[in-house]
Amino acid sequence: MKFPTPALSGPLSLALAVSLTGCALFSNDSSLSEKNPDLGGGQILLFTLDGQFIDAANVGHLPDMVTFIDNRRLMSANEGEPSDDYQTDPEGSVSLIDLSRNGTVAEVKTLTFNDTHLQGNVRIKPETAASVDLEPEYIAVSPDGQRAWVSLQENNAIAIVDLKNEEIVAVKDLGLRPLRGQRIDITDDGAANPVADNPANLYAMYQPDTLAAYQSGGQAYLVSANEGDDRDYDGWEDLEKVKDLERADGTSALSATLQNLLLDTDMKSLRVVRDMGMNEAGTYMDLVMTGTRSFSIWDEDGNLVFDSGSAIEDYLAQNYRNVFNTRVDDTDDPEDIAELDEDGIAYEMVGDTAYFWEGVDARSLKKGAEPEALALATINDRTYAYLGLEKQGGFMVFDITNPTQAELRQYFNDINYGALPSQAGDLAPEGMVTFEQDGQHYLAVAHELSSTVALFALSEGGTVSKISSLKVGNFGEGAAEILAYSARNKALYVTNGEYKRVDILDLSNPANLRVIGQIDFSDKADSLQSVAVRGNLVAIAVE
Repeated sequence: MKFPTPALSGPLSLALAVSLTGCALFSNDSSLSEKNPDLGGGQILLFTLDGQFIDAANVGHLPDMVTFIDNRRLMSANEGEPSDDYQTDPEGSVSLIDLSRNGTVAEVKTLTFNDTHLQGNVRIKPETAASVDLEPEYIAVSPDGQRAWVSLQENNAIAIVDLKNEEIVAVKDLGLRPLRGQRIDITDDGAANPVADNPANLYAMYQPDTLAAYQSGGQAYLVSANEGDDRDYDGWEDLEKVKDLERADGTSALSATLQNLLLDTDMKSLRVVRDMGMNEAGTYMDLVMTGTRSFSIWDEDGNLVFDSGSAIEDYLAQNYRNVFNTRVDDTDDPEDIAELDEDGIAYEMVGDTAYFWEGVDARSLKKGAEPEALALATINDRTYAYLGLEKQGGFMVFDITNPTQAELRQYFNDINYGALPSQAGDLAPEGMVTFEQDGQHYLAVAHELSSTVALFALSEGGTVSKISSLKVGNFGEGAAEILAYSARNKALYVTNGEYKRVDILDLSNPANLRVIGQIDFSDKADSLQSVAVRGNLVAIAVE
């Protein structure tokens, strides 16, 4: 059957590579060949610049990201998330796609995991095989294209993939960061108060989301945004409040050393991972949180070189005390909305959902500002990391030229925290991309909550200045998530999860961002996950 040409609008010249879950949409002799077997998972579809279909690559389950290794090779991270009841849990995998000169699929190789790949204490869900529990999420490719790193966020690990030999080298445990001695606010007292005097047995997993690679001194390094994440399904929940860590008979499962935490109102409400920190008798000797509220730099083998530690929390506590660790929350529960009225908390209704600002310190018992989005740029021999804070908003700029001594250069945040959320500006940075156009360096940021795309000019010294911001959907729709840049078209490609399409933004005049077209897959897929561009091809990952 011939795959129907996607609906396009506007004056476009583009090529598409679209990954679609379910193989009913396309099948031909090539897609079902021995070199491109049907795995019952997703697909990567290839198109020419004018939108003509070329070929399809079959990949693993739930491709969450697709990226280009070079002009002739692609790679997808296939997360293989479980069903809500955990009765179905597909294997996580990575797929490597080779293209022929004419753009057709030459071969697809999907790599899966097993216990022999594990190095260190990689977190695997109890009574679960590594092959299904490992969930590839984000990919970074080394500058020389010989190696890739894949974040396994829930597993607190990174997979190292040899791209030359097309094999998984290792799944590297990232370890735990002791929180005693690191200034962090884990109390909900309504004030910005990061302290270093934390319990000796309290740790955090790094659990990076976005990864990015760069080179310094002839060596490759990996940068990670340590957002943290937890599984929250009907069939399994990772987190439990400290006070609820109990044995079958209802008694506390905390060790004698940790029992005093139950006397502290905040400590006993802290949410920790319930399958870590126990001894063989089921007693919690240590407590482990999700996310270190930092960014890290690792060497090519996954060894820690630098961590920002308290830098993010310290800066926000000192400079944004009145809005520290806040975010926009929402509820569609009538009782919750009535409580907002009773408490005099300002909110706005979008459909049946009320959106409102949480109070100061509201995120402190959770994951803080949540560094998630990440992009790198090298300007005049200096390399900078742009780190988006999903909950707090805005982004930080670090000079990472020396990977062992990164330095904070700027924090950009123009959010109006006194306004109703839909009028507050750009909220919840989800995706970032840096690029150079006409001699100027730029950063584009997709904001999921506000459904806006903002464009910034980048300068040496790490300074940024905002040029424009464009609304591509309604507030709360998730209409701007992941984006990529096309040098040939001078355009941004932005995933719009709400409407299951990719919006095309014209960048020929950076001061006047505008949508010039759309690629509509609303009747072909459940959701769009990410987008990547290389030469005359665009890749779109879809679940």
